[in-house]
Parts: sequence; structure tokens; C-alpha cells
Amino acid sequence: MKNIASLFCFFLTGILLWACSDGGNEEANVDERKSAYALFLKKSIIVSAGENQTDVVIEWAKTSWDITLGKGDVVKNITPMSGGSNDGEKQYTKIQVICNANTTMKQRTQTIHITDKVNKQTADLLIEQDPAFKSVVLNIDPVVKYQPIVGFGGMYNPKIWCGGNLISARQLDKMYGNGGLGYSTLRLMVYPNESDWSADVEAAKTAQENGAIVFACPWDCTDAFSEKIKVNGKEIKHLKKENYGAYAGHLIRYINFMKQNGVNLYAISVQNEPDMDFTYWTPQEVVDFVKQYGASIRETGVRLMSPEACGTQPEYTDPIINDVGAFAQTDIVAGHLYQGFSDLDNGYVKNRHDYICGLYPRIQGKTWWMTEHLFNDGEKSDDPSQWEFQKWQYSLNHLGKEIHMCMEGYCSAYVYWYLKRFYGLMGDSDERCPVDEGEITKNGYIMAHYAQYATSTTRIKAATDNIGICATAYINGTNDEITVVLLNLTGATQCIEIPLAGVKNATAVETNENKNMETVKVESSETGNRIYVLSSGNSITSIRLTL
Repeated sequence: MKNIASLFCFFLTGILLWACSDGGNEEANVDERKSAYALFLKKSIIVSAGENQTDVVIEWAKTSWDITLGKGDVVKNITPMSGGSNDGEKQYTKIQVICNANTTMKQRTQTIHITDKVNKQTADLLIEQDPAFKSVVLNIDPVVKYQPIVGFGGMYNPKIWCGGNLISARQLDKMYGNGGLGYSTLRLMVYPNESDWSADVEAAKTAQENGAIVFACPWDCTDAFSEKIKVNGKEIKHLKKENYGAYAGHLIRYINFMKQNGVNLYAISVQNEPDMDFTYWTPQEVVDFVKQYGASIRETGVRLMSPEACGTQPEYTDPIINDVGAFAQTDIVAGHLYQGFSDLDNGYVKNRHDYICGLYPRIQGKTWWMTEHLFNDGEKSDDPSQWEFQKWQYSLNHLGKEIHMCMEGYCSAYVYWYLKRFYGLMGDSDERCPVDEGEITKNGYIMAHYAQYATSTTRIKAATDNIGICATAYINGTNDEITVVLLNLTGATQCIEIPLAGVKNATAVETNENKNMETVKVESSETGNRIYVLSSGNSITSIRLTL
């Protein structure tokens, strides 16, 4: 019994000693795990857009560690990818991170993970890489709406002035036809002799069949209704007051003739430039004619436009707006910009600009149109280097900038002078022409940007944070498409960032000195609430956003 008791005590003592020894090791292991870790000293870093190298510091203790890469292609290589040791006290290890170049228009991110092998715990480092270009933010607010946009186009070359420089059916189709430049307005001359009216019918029908609106303007009140008077010492043609009724009948017959031949005119003007010497009218005479005969002209179903003065000057425009009777018979306030509009450093021009841009709030829901202007600086020089109209920079800074400023000034239609001329929208055979006869000029492509992207829309609020980027934005009638036309007047490529949610598809085209309406790359953010478009220096870019 004594031996059995001794053996039992020995066995029990062994168990107790084993139990005590095991518990001590467990506590030691727990302490070691608590003090083991590996982490990055920073939670995030920003790296430049180009291929670059940066150092990242890891703090670790009592563990070995591994590095793994999260989704993305910012990081090209990391050295080393592992390190540490289980018996080490707190230490620091510097790793080298090499990043790929970011060639995109948006910021890229990628996460690096470090895992300590003792605790199996992971810490993260976020790498944010700058985009290839700093963004110019274009903010668009579709809720804020301005004027309706009717269209863009030019003057059909009149047979009585341009007999040897007319537009062929193929050339007209290039501008107005399906797959063409998208021009949406065609201006005709109301010839004084009725025997000439048929000359423009087929062209007008072609434009109309392709969705364009056609309107007409008279230069000559006809010899039968006119007299000669002196204005500022110069003898010029003038419509006799007793022939106002006959002249109204002349315009109505033209409207009906065109209608009978398949052309439904959208509008007709009282007189092209009544302040000039084609047929001279005083401002009061324009008012009197519109008051007395405007209703009979409008009864044909065609809109009446007036006063269409050379410079849209107040002396002619205000009397129409301010006279209740005349304004009631005026559907469209029309005018030209030959006295300047875009050079705001010139005090006279700025006053005119401000006056014209102030018309829309005054005309009670009606619209104002710019129905004629041209740019031909240097055309009379024998030195080709002085032919400014041939240069891309001139076209962008004149026609491009003026259309943009007209849109910002609440204009509803912009119509250039001759469609086909060496300074026009399509080239002719003149030796000064920068393109072959029948080919589209740079002016023609600038016009196409607006015709294709703004016709039949409503202008909406748009603003950039860069004065060198001029942008206007438009929304369609069903509110499911927004378009933008922007001028990059800086000499450098710019990344245009558009914060706008709900965009399902985005496309863009660009014209610059070397290309014409070519497709450019469009990117969207990962969250889908931002669009990025690259716009080259000195260019015009149009963007279409499907909502």
C-alpha cells in the first residue's frame, strides 16, 4: 500500500508540474503575438503621373511579413516583397516602389497590403497617382435653361450676284445632307425680279428635306416701287411710302411661290440692312411698314423678322421693340454684326456687345437671330502672308469665338454670309481659297460643330474654372442628351473634367489646325459621375452625353 501511495503522489505531482509548465508557455505566446506587428508608417501617398520611384517605410516587430498588391496597375514593382523576423524588436525597413506612368485623364489608385505572419493581420497603404493632365472643371447645370437654339448655316449664293460661283447639288448635300456637316439654316435672297425666283427652289427643297429651315431676305424693293433719294450726300434707292402695300404683296407672292413649289419658308425679312444703300429705310419707316402690313405677311403662316440692320444698332432695333404695334407683328428680332461684337477691349464694341446681349430679356419670349457676318481680313492684299482668313488661329478666334459669344448672348440662330466663298464655309475657285473648290474650310467645320451639337436644343448653364476654355452647353427636348461645344483658346492640351451623374454614353470630336471633326478619347470615372475629355491647344471640341 505504501508503494502504491508513493506512486500515486509521484504521478499527481507530474501532472501538476506539466499543467503549470504548459500554461506558462501559452501566456508567453500570447504576449509575443500581442507585440508582433507590421504596418506602413503612412496610410496613403500621392505620386506623380509619370513613371516614378518612391520609398515607403515599414515598421515591424517580432514577425516576418509579406507584401501583396491590390487591384490596379499603378505599381510596376516593389523591392523587397517580404522581410522581418520573429525574434526582432521594433525595426524599420525601407521598401522601393516603382510606379507605371499614368497616361489617362483621371486619378488612379492602388492599394498595397502588408501581412504580418504571426497574427495574420493586414495593414494597407493607398497609392494615389495624379492624372496625365490637370483637369479644367466644366460644371453643367441642366436645370438652369436659357434660350432655344434654332440652327446654324449660311447664305445661299444668289444667282444674280454669283452666277459663276453657284453651289452644286452635291456640294449642298455635303453641307445639309444626311451624313454631311449638319447645317440647319439656309438663307435665300428674295430676288427683285419674279422670273428669278425659281433659281433657288431645288436648293431650298434639298435643305428643307434634310431638316433645315429656310428663310428669305430682300435686298432690292424692285425698280417699280422705288425712288432715288439722297442720304448723307449719296443718291440711293428708297421704297416709296405709297408703294408699301405693293411691296408687301411682292413678299407675299414670293412666299406663295415657294410654297407652291414645295418650299415652306420659316421666316421672311422686311429688308436686309435697311440702314445701308441696297434699299434705304429710316427706322420709323421700318416700324410703320411692320405695323401696317406685318399682319398680312404673317397670315401666310411665315414668321416676320425685322429690322435686320447692318450692326444690330439701337437706332433701328429699339424702335421695333418699343413700338407695341410693330413688335406685335415681329416674330424674330434680326440683325448683323458688322460693327464688331467680340473685341471687348474696344469700348465701342463692348457697348454694342452688351446692348445686343441684353436684347433677349426685353423681347418677351421671342428670339433674336444673327443673320449675317463674314470674316475676310487681308483679302485685298497681294501678299498671301497677309491673308488672315486662311489661318486656323484667325478662324478660331473670330468665327469660333463670335458664335460662342452669341450663344452666351442668348442668340437663337447664327447665319454666316456666303456658304461658298474663299472666306466662307466651302471653298471656291478663287486663288486665295485655302482649300480646293467644293471642299470644306476651317470656318465650315467650326460652323458644323455648332450645327451638329446645338441645333434644336435649349442652352443650359455651363461654366469652367479656366478663362482660356470657353464652353456652352445644350439639352435636347426630351432631356436625355446634353451636348457641349467648347473652345480651347490656350496653347496647351487641356483635360476637361465634367462632373455629371447619370451619363450612359459619351463621345467627342475635335477640330484644330491639323484635323477636322475627328473623334477624341473620352473617359469616365470609376464611380461613373465624371467625364474626362482631352482638348488640344487652340481647338474646338464638341461632346455628346447620353443620359
